[in-house]
Amino acid sequence: MGGSKHILKATKVLSMSKTTKERISSIAKDIKGKELFPEKTELAKKTLSNIKSFPA
Repeated sequence: MGGSKHILKATKVLSMSKTTKERISSIAKDIKGKELFPEKTELAKKTLSNIKSFPA
C-alpha cells in the first residue's frame, strides 16, 4: 500500500523581513487565548440564551 504524497505549493506568500516575522510572532503570542471582543461575545450569548428553539 504505497500512499502518494502530495506536494503543496504556497501561493500569494508575502515576503517580509526577519524582524517583521518576529514582531508578528510576539503579537500573536500576546493575543492568543485572550477575549478580543468581550462586548460582542456577551451580546451574542445573551441573544442566544433568549432563543428557546430554532425554527424547523
